[in-house]
Amino acid sequence: MMAGFHRFNVSYRPLATAAILASAAFGIDFLASGAEAGPRSRFWTLIANLPELLAAGAVAMAATWLLTVVVANLRGEPVPKLMRQLIGFLCWVVAAVFVAGDMLTVPLGSLVTTSGMLVAVVGISLKNMISDLFNGLSMPVKVGDWIELDGKLGEVVEVSWHETRVLLEEEVMVIVPNSYLVSKPIRNLSQPHPYFRDRVKITLPQEATAYQVERNLIAAARQVDAIAAMPKKPDVRIAGYNEQGVEWELRYFVPNAEAASRLRYRVNRNILRNLHYANLSLPRHLIEMRTSPLPEVESRESEEMAFLGCVDLFNALTDHELETISSTMRRRLAHAGEPVVLQGAAGDSLYIAREGLLSVTIASEGIDTDVGQIVPGQFFGEMSLLTGAPRAATVRPVVDSILYEITRDTLQPIMQGRPEIAALMGEVLATRQLANQEKTKSRAEFDQAKSSIVKQLIGKISAFFRLDPVKAAPPREATA
Repeated sequence: MMAGFHRFNVSYRPLATAAILASAAFGIDFLASGAEAGPRSRFWTLIANLPELLAAGAVAMAATWLLTVVVANLRGEPVPKLMRQLIGFLCWVVAAVFVAGDMLTVPLGSLVTTSGMLVAVVGISLKNMISDLFNGLSMPVKVGDWIELDGKLGEVVEVSWHETRVLLEEEVMVIVPNSYLVSKPIRNLSQPHPYFRDRVKITLPQEATAYQVERNLIAAARQVDAIAAMPKKPDVRIAGYNEQGVEWELRYFVPNAEAASRLRYRVNRNILRNLHYANLSLPRHLIEMRTSPLPEVESRESEEMAFLGCVDLFNALTDHELETISSTMRRRLAHAGEPVVLQGAAGDSLYIAREGLLSVTIASEGIDTDVGQIVPGQFFGEMSLLTGAPRAATVRPVVDSILYEITRDTLQPIMQGRPEIAALMGEVLATRQLANQEKTKSRAEFDQAKSSIVKQLIGKISAFFRLDPVKAAPPREATA
């Protein structure tokens, strides 16, 4: 029993108050008995009745405290405010009945009968309030539960004998009568466990294949750490068809209702990003009247060239150089779970994620540690491509992913034709390395660390591609 006291944070104040009342009753009774030896007065007559009242109050408070503790241990959780109030009310009524029967010398049977008739009359007059009371006791929600009522999501913050208070997501308090709450369907998002399935619907054009939609939508959900950590994984369903295309439904689990809205935003944000890199547009209502032949569809090479222009590593390349790379790079479908690169292996190529999601792990002392993710638009393997270094990590697709592979043979003619690209790429790689390290204390320290890394990278790139170090140096050093 004592373990239950500490587990449910049961307050000892009622018990302490009862002890004080009992002590006061004993002391007053002692004084009153001593006063009987002398002349009695109205004061001492009044004092003579106080011990019984104080003792009854002490018993009522102690009984309330004890019953609350017992109910808390039987339920396995703290007693709601409404139930504590009801227990206290019953204990005080019983104490009042006994005190009245003793002080007024009224038979308890008659007093109980009269009280019963009075309760019946009051019950008929206050039937709605009594209905709210019993509805509050029988409601399948408790304080702390997140519920959905009339399309609104909120947290139950208080359940009283007449009403329930729900704090909506908009930080607005809604006060609902218990009878109304019981009569409506309630979606309790905290039962039987706090996590539940959320969903996002999106309509995509019919040209998008099922494989393409699945890898982009599932990757958008699994890019969120809280969703990826759930025991049940996201999935995709076809919800229907309409004049705009196919309506898809992404379903995923969230840890609790409080985080649902925030995580839904992150999922939608990732969806838009993935669709952008996959060159998938949301359908729009368009009415077009054409009097000339349809324009030619943009070639796949032009689309891939535009995609390369969005990758920060290739910002320094001209359109002609991007076209050269896009025409020779290889498009790959990487299956989930199959490593694309292995830590420590030799390599001379770089990969760019077009669709999907990949995980990055580093093995140390036989233990694989997750160090990050590769999302569409990001690249990996650049150090092997630019410096010939072995692979620094193992990269595996989390879902089926589309990758572009660029080899050394593709990049070498471009680098030799314009050696200053080495300095520009070194700037990008140095910034990326510093972003993965601990932040420096000042801007000056950041610039100094970046400059040092850039020099090292330019030296390695120049040696690997056999470039002129002077031409490959940063512009500010070449003119110094």
